[in-house]
Amino acid sequence: MWAFPAVIVAVLAVVAALIVGITGLLANPVRGVNADGTSTLAGTFEPYRCDRSSCDGYLQAGARSVFVRFPRGCPAPARGSQVTLMARPAPDLGKGSYRATACA
Repeated sequence: MWAFPAVIVAVLAVVAALIVGITGLLANPVRGVNADGTSTLAGTFEPYRCDRSSCDGYLQAGARSVFVRFPRGCPAPARGSQVTLMARPAPDLGKGSYRATACA
């Protein structure tokens, strides 16, 4: 008698896990490209190298991440914080790299 409800709960759990997993794999920190050539980036910030004068780090959304260099003098966002910012592509820093137009 209890087997049928248990199967239903198990199937729903598997479906929920698949949806969350696929969403995580398909997430992208680049939310859009604007008419002025900037891109809107959003994701979780992980610092790479930050000091008083500059800050470099990664914005991660799901399984993808991009490298971001903030302007000089910007305070570093907290590790693990959700950040949304405008940035320009910076191919001189490497593929998938951006320069933020302002502090986060």
